Amino acid sequence: MFGRERTRIPDEKRPLRMAFFASSMALVLATGWALWDEGKTRRPWVEYQHQFNRLEQQMVEQALAAGEAKYQSPETQAKVRGLEAALAKAEEAIQGSEYARLKAELAALERQQADKAQQIQFIKSELDEQRYRVEHAQFVCQEQEEHKARQAGKDPGAPEVRKAVEACRDATVKSAEYQALVAREKALEQRIQAQEPELARLEKAVEEKQAALKRLSEAATKLRDQLAELRAPITLLQRRLEGIRARAPEIQQVVIGGLAVNEFRQPILTVDRCTTCHLGIDRVGFENAPQPFRTHPHREAFFGKHPVSRFGCTACHQGQGSALTVLEGHSSHELGEKLQADVREGLRKRIHWERPMFHGEMVQASCQVCHAAQSFVPMAPVLSEGKQLVAQLGCFGCHNLRGFEKAEKVGPSLLRIRSKADPAWMVRWIQNPRGYLPITKMPNFHLSEDEAIAVAAYLLKNSEPEEPYPTAYQPGSAERGRELVSRVGCLGCHQIREMESLKKGTTVLPTAPTESGRPGDDKEKDKAADQAAEAKPAAAEGQEPKPAKRGEVKEEAPPAYPGAGEVYVGGPTFGPDLSQMASKGNAEWLYRWLKDPKRYRPKTNMPNLRLGDQEARDIATYLMTLGRRQEPPGLAAELQQEARVKAGEALIRKRGCFGCHEIKGFETAEKIAPDLTDFGVKRVDRLFFGEAVEVRQTWEDFVFWKLKNPQIYQTALAPQIMPNFGLTEEQIKAIRVFLKSQVDVPVPRAFERRLTDMEVAVQEGRRILQKYNCTGCHVIEAKGGDVATFYEAPQVAPPPLVAGHLQEGEKVQATWLYEWLARPTSLRPWLKVRMPTFPVTIDEATTLSKYFSALAGKGFPYEFVRVEEYSPELVEAGRKLASKDYFDCFSCHVQGSKLPEGPPEGWAPDLSLARRRLRPEWIVKWLRDPQKIQPGAKMPSFFPGGPDDILGGNEEQQLIALRDYIMSLGER
Repeated sequence: MFGRERTRIPDEKRPLRMAFFASSMALVLATGWALWDEGKTRRPWVEYQHQFNRLEQQMVEQALAAGEAKYQSPETQAKVRGLEAALAKAEEAIQGSEYARLKAELAALERQQADKAQQIQFIKSELDEQRYRVEHAQFVCQEQEEHKARQAGKDPGAPEVRKAVEACRDATVKSAEYQALVAREKALEQRIQAQEPELARLEKAVEEKQAALKRLSEAATKLRDQLAELRAPITLLQRRLEGIRARAPEIQQVVIGGLAVNEFRQPILTVDRCTTCHLGIDRVGFENAPQPFRTHPHREAFFGKHPVSRFGCTACHQGQGSALTVLEGHSSHELGEKLQADVREGLRKRIHWERPMFHGEMVQASCQVCHAAQSFVPMAPVLSEGKQLVAQLGCFGCHNLRGFEKAEKVGPSLLRIRSKADPAWMVRWIQNPRGYLPITKMPNFHLSEDEAIAVAAYLLKNSEPEEPYPTAYQPGSAERGRELVSRVGCLGCHQIREMESLKKGTTVLPTAPTESGRPGDDKEKDKAADQAAEAKPAAAEGQEPKPAKRGEVKEEAPPAYPGAGEVYVGGPTFGPDLSQMASKGNAEWLYRWLKDPKRYRPKTNMPNLRLGDQEARDIATYLMTLGRRQEPPGLAAELQQEARVKAGEALIRKRGCFGCHEIKGFETAEKIAPDLTDFGVKRVDRLFFGEAVEVRQTWEDFVFWKLKNPQIYQTALAPQIMPNFGLTEEQIKAIRVFLKSQVDVPVPRAFERRLTDMEVAVQEGRRILQKYNCTGCHVIEAKGGDVATFYEAPQVAPPPLVAGHLQEGEKVQATWLYEWLARPTSLRPWLKVRMPTFPVTIDEATTLSKYFSALAGKGFPYEFVRVEEYSPELVEAGRKLASKDYFDCFSCHVQGSKLPEGPPEGWAPDLSLARRRLRPEWIVKWLRDPQKIQPGAKMPSFFPGGPDDILGGNEEQQLIALRDYIMSLGER
């Protein structure tokens, strides 16, 4: 022990080389790691900027090389040499004796001009002095007389004082001294007038010499500019290249005010640093660059009104704008195939940013924030489709949705359902709507047969009796009814499958499709419904979820019936399919409905076709031949049971049927579903996924499957009462985008898209056109006109209103259109299709009038058409042109009570209405070339080729003469 103590090395002599080396290496490694972490891990944007600089430098160098090559080309060099030679000659002229002589002469003239101007200025100074003395001599009189008056105690303004002043002035003017002053003043003025011509001559000579010198120097300057212009692109590229090389990495930051709010709903400033990495997003030339340097695909459309400096990027794309890394900035669950798997996995673990970055069509959800006033946003078609689907399906009947607070119920009134519907049909309809109508807005609630009977029992028990109708139904002719249905316009809104054969180039469709789209019995329908209810999603990575059962992916069978699975979009699917009408209604109700739809349902959109009693009986008789009734035994007794009625009331209250339909007893019932006004930012942990473990825990997947198959989230303790609308995947995605746009954030007026009066007129007009399905018969804005396929020729089909060169607002006067929409009359007697009387309100008629006028660029809502005093000579010339000797206009056109010869099929509109109906300028346009405005029109073309013996053959005058004559007919 003592030996060891003696051999121990003292601390001050112990070697510490290894310890110092190890600690030094650790310090070096820590310093290196800190530098790496600061430059790479913590500031990855620096490398992105270096990459962008290299990319831009490469592009500029390539452009510079191309510019140099172009500059060194033989053609350019020949031009350069020519300009240089001309410049040398021009500079030689500047250095020559002529230029020097001109400069010397100019200098001499400028000196003479200065001397002469100075002489004149001296004389003017003397003149000013002389004028002062003349004026002062007169003023002295006033001072003297007023001073004397004050000394004498008199009023200086007294009349006698003023007389004394005038006398003094007269004496002064007549004095020799004053006359000498005036003479001196006139002499000075004459000296100035004598000198001014010489000064003007010198000034003109100076200007001439300056112009001569300028001409010599301008030639050289112009040549220098031309040489610089040839070199300018290269110079700009060189300066840009120098700027790129000298560019230092820096954070690009935009401060946005007013587009975000805090917890107290107060506007706050937000920071957006996206362009720190996305450096080429708003720059031309990087359209094919790799991400994140690529130019925005819609740069011109968006950045003109949405500059990055004002809106940033996160206003539309969301994400964490203040972040400077890919992971934190995007804050998204899916970044796409191009990012590394570890980055995507890291994003799934960091889901706490409330507004992760949008992808694909989801970006369109942001448009709603500022464009809420627009029903259709051109650059957001998916959002616009989703908004339209929500309006058509009536989602607001159960949910609170911003913008739909005053929307009307989308379903028909059930207050008088007993007089309309067959009880057996009601049960089948309630249980499975698509078994009767493959194309319907009515969703499937997956009710059992007992539940459907209970709902029908309540509706029938509480149905109000219908008022007696003046005339009763009697069977008519089904054949005549079929002819009427095919001609008067019913097929513009309704489908009848047996009439599909009347379409040009079509075949008859199946007559009894089921919900699955295949003809069959109710068992097949129930089986299809059960399979749809059990559909589960597959957890495929990076793919849109597909229906599956217990993890097994299954594609739904495509429907055999065209349109099955789609929601109403207008046209012949606007109204119900009438192919099985006999199984639904009764002839007595149908007759009364055809005669006066508003009598049964005051809020209906169904127009009045102004049918006669016999016409209505014939159509009702025909429709009652379509389909067959089914009378299950014992159903009538079950519908009378009080227990069924009570169960039905409970079911209606639970399922919220009153959200779409008027039902007696539920007039004040509250909406049954959650408020969706702020659903777009609802956190995932507040969404109920039930036991659907196959659905990924994201907002997007939850909404997709909630709309695809609401029952997927059902558990034993949490039943799901939302019905199945049978939406396609495209429709689901559209509604999902709209729901994502539901964010309760106040937007400053500076960011709101406010519509102009014309835009409001067009938007509201389109809404009313869709409400009444005007495009079912007419072509408007290149859409609609479906009913025309049932007619043998375009001339006997409803006319287009807005198509090509034809503009209804350019054609007719707004006042007449407003009045005619309220009380339509026959304008084209040859048409078997008739314009019905729609239940338009005064405001709706005004809006439609504005709409057509706005589309045509005319004044609205009303534009007074000034009917001027027509020239008797022109009116007489027009009368001759319209006579039998020339154009024979009244062989086709009606003129008040004067009817043309021949059958009505060959008649044309009444020209006596033109004064109130047509715009004068349009008449001239129409007469000049009718086929250009409306191809296929019956109106022949008379111009060019007008007669030579009227108005000297001047066709423009002849057109005006016809216009004046037609516009004067209403006065006769």
